[in-house]
Amino acid sequence: MKRLAFPLSLTLATLAATTGLAQQSPFDMTPEKPAQESVPAPASPPQTAPSVDDPAQQTTPPQTGAAGAARPAVNAARRYLLSQPDIVLSGENALRSWAMYLTPEQAASPAKLNFGYQNAIVIAPEASRLKLSINGVIIVDTPVESTESVSRAVFDIPAGLLRPGYNDVRIEASQRHRTDCTIQSTYELWSEINPEATYIDFSEPEAGRWQRVDDLRAIGTTPTSETRFNFVVPGADQAISTTPVMRLASGLGLMAEMPNQSFSISRKEAPPAGPGLATVVIGTAGELEPLLGELPPGAEISPTSLVVDDSRFGPSTLVVTGPNWPAVENAVEALITPLKRPTSQRATMSTHTWRMPDPPMVFQYSRLKFSDLGVNTQEFSGRRFRTNFAVSVPSDFFANAYGQATVLLDAAYTPDVMPGSHIDIYVNGNIAATVPITTGGGEFLSHLPIPVTMRHFQPGYNIIELEAVLLTENDNVCAPGATGSTERRFVLFDTSELVMPNFARIAQRPNLSALSGTGSPYGLDEAHIPVIVDRTQPEALSSAATLLARLSIAAGRPISMDASVAPSAIGAQNAISVSTISQVPAGMLRQVGMPESMKTSWTENTGAEAAGANTETTLDEWQTRLRGSSWRGQISSFEEWLQRTFNVSLDTFRIFQGAEPEFVPNPGENFLLAQQQNPTGTGVWTVITAPTARMLEEGMRAMASQPNWREVAGRVTTYNNMSTVIRVTQPQDVALFETQPFSMRNYRRIMANWLSANAVAYSMALVVMSVLLGTATLILLNTLGRKD
Repeated sequence: MKRLAFPLSLTLATLAATTGLAQQSPFDMTPEKPAQESVPAPASPPQTAPSVDDPAQQTTPPQTGAAGAARPAVNAARRYLLSQPDIVLSGENALRSWAMYLTPEQAASPAKLNFGYQNAIVIAPEASRLKLSINGVIIVDTPVESTESVSRAVFDIPAGLLRPGYNDVRIEASQRHRTDCTIQSTYELWSEINPEATYIDFSEPEAGRWQRVDDLRAIGTTPTSETRFNFVVPGADQAISTTPVMRLASGLGLMAEMPNQSFSISRKEAPPAGPGLATVVIGTAGELEPLLGELPPGAEISPTSLVVDDSRFGPSTLVVTGPNWPAVENAVEALITPLKRPTSQRATMSTHTWRMPDPPMVFQYSRLKFSDLGVNTQEFSGRRFRTNFAVSVPSDFFANAYGQATVLLDAAYTPDVMPGSHIDIYVNGNIAATVPITTGGGEFLSHLPIPVTMRHFQPGYNIIELEAVLLTENDNVCAPGATGSTERRFVLFDTSELVMPNFARIAQRPNLSALSGTGSPYGLDEAHIPVIVDRTQPEALSSAATLLARLSIAAGRPISMDASVAPSAIGAQNAISVSTISQVPAGMLRQVGMPESMKTSWTENTGAEAAGANTETTLDEWQTRLRGSSWRGQISSFEEWLQRTFNVSLDTFRIFQGAEPEFVPNPGENFLLAQQQNPTGTGVWTVITAPTARMLEEGMRAMASQPNWREVAGRVTTYNNMSTVIRVTQPQDVALFETQPFSMRNYRRIMANWLSANAVAYSMALVVMSVLLGTATLILLNTLGRKD
């Protein structure tokens, strides 16, 4: 017994010390960033929630006890936490935040948080921390030390922390390199949150069931961070059923607002229910009676929508039914009516399920404080500081050739920061401004104006990133332990502002960027938009439902549509066609700039992907070898130099824009969106098509994911499902369509933007004005004065 006493005491002391370390305040570990910056602070200081397992085992690889404890009980309800599959925290400081919807039953249930991540091997665990908080309370606070595999741990969520409705989720990382102090080394730092290993388990069985229709907002995601609505529609091939089914998809998509959601429509079957999946059965009572174990009460006499536990389709099945299809349509309209909003200007765009806070919608001159954009005061001790925020502009934004916003920067840097450091501003990943630091000795920057070009702004939300690259003599020396220094060298204050000017507003056609950013022009069209879809193909119906849900999220309101309109009756209206290439209505393909011969030439086997890739690679190699050897090569090199140096192309110098050339997809491209004015010039037609029904559904699902959807632009956007490459073809002939009341100020801005984008026309206008001025001066001199 005496021999065991000392080892036992030592073990207990070690465990106690480890527990104490695991519960230290996060400020002490990472002093360069204040705790909980973008969420309201709780009444008491944030506390690290206790772990279920031994804290010493919280970040161990999956084979340890923590991993085993992270596995849920058989009957536990599960909610995957990540709304996107690529939560990668890169650099020395990184932050992601979003909102998660919970039902009242989920919020009241005891819950455990399972957390999994992996990081780069070059990260120093003693100087790096990873934190996750919910509603301002830190649940996870751990060293970053999982290099070999995904580390898993399980934590208790304090009782009363979760609330019905939306809950704020925030993940942040402070990371330092093991040995390297250079700016380049900061690009090697990353921690990836594993979506399959990061979830909440609820103890109460009722937390895994929806009790009401509004609970569908809590659909969440699958282990791969996707969301799927599975529709069972026995009468899907009936013309009368298509419109209510599409309207329901539009409404449910807007209700859930998940970033990577899609729809699947079948006539009889649906996959088993699970996290991130919802089963919706819609049809008349007579059609549903053979499918459901029991019809909802009153289904044979009145419109009915109810969440039920069905013996065939499982728990939480939404049933929308009625005695006939007009009654079913009334039930659908009753569901989506609360989601409608006026067509007037909205204050913000809704992005909270994948990015918080919601970005404000800017229509005119505005001054936006960083604190209102989710950026709080931050002190920093590293080498490359980064933060970002988002603002939105409307669909008729027309200032990308002349517009200029301004950042009024409140910041400071210490005397350690050397000349050669700089502050950069990016807009949607493109460099927009650079401010060099030319003097040493430290400085306080008070509302330093930084002009930011609006060239890279696009309709919808725009991400603006501020980056400070800080060079010091200590980093040049890079003594042992220097990478983990906590001495602050830079601070950004939340009193900084973004000043958005008054900008030109006029709609452009075609403009797929407005479609993806704000759902324009379909989102604000009060008329029932014709949607042409081949109802005999469930894949085409699924694609149309996915598209309309995506457009509803962008527009912030359900899309008003009618799928019963015949192609010949579209006339001068805005319209959408979703079908395989062979089923695109006659004339519509040619109207959007593609030859009718594509209906037979664009097939599943057209241009094998490998052959296409080899051809493209060979072409690039020969262009590189021959560049400069001919006058064409010289012109090509000159055009590339213009694009690289001045961000202009030879197209800028055209006097007259020619007709749009016919578009033909490249080999391997098997899905596209195309847009063009209708024949009368009073609206736009948008065509979504692919060679086969399977490619149509897969392509639409891929393009509807949040990262890909914001790439949709120009007049044609194509997708290659093998290489996942997205190609945008810009229009040569753009029509302008007035959206605002007559205003000389707006017209002056429109002319400024148009002339800035058309250099030759601007130069010719200057020449003409000079000639007119000279002529007028000559006439005036000949008229006035004494003549001899």
